[in-house]
Amino acid sequence: MPDGARLPGEEGGGKGDPRAWAVVVSAVYLGVAAAARDYAVCYARERRPSGLPGPIAELQTIQGRVAEIELTLLQARAVLYGAAETWVERPAERDAIAWQFAAGKYLATNGAIRVTDLALRVVGAAGLARSAPLERYFRDARAGLGHPPADDAALTLIGKAALGL
Repeated sequence: MPDGARLPGEEGGGKGDPRAWAVVVSAVYLGVAAAARDYAVCYARERRPSGLPGPIAELQTIQGRVAEIELTLLQARAVLYGAAETWVERPAERDAIAWQFAAGKYLATNGAIRVTDLALRVVGAAGLARSAPLERYFRDARAGLGHPPADDAALTLIGKAALGL
């Protein structure tokens, strides 16, 4: 496997630190959320209902929802990418920052749920059609809750780290 395709800290042969595997799950759900965002933004730019002079993207409510989507993605990416960068660049700090992968997974999966919900609010009922990819993104985002660490375990780990336990 080429070095660029390895999980941060993976030595080869699949023997990486298991604490870093939350990055993989997080990346999947960030991808789902980003796809939902892209679909909603494209829809908002193109949707011109009768009675409006322009696309729904010009409505303040749509702009607000898209802003919430952007902020949710930004937050999840910042935590996850920051933890991955520290993991790679400062191996001596891995024990101290390992909890941040649980935080990244928590923010990525819950953020994907929030983003897909907001995207559906932008698109409306048309987004629930089986032919619309947003219907699948909405459903798939919820699958992240079943991947470890589950929310309760992640929050416990984060809380213990914050409390120095």
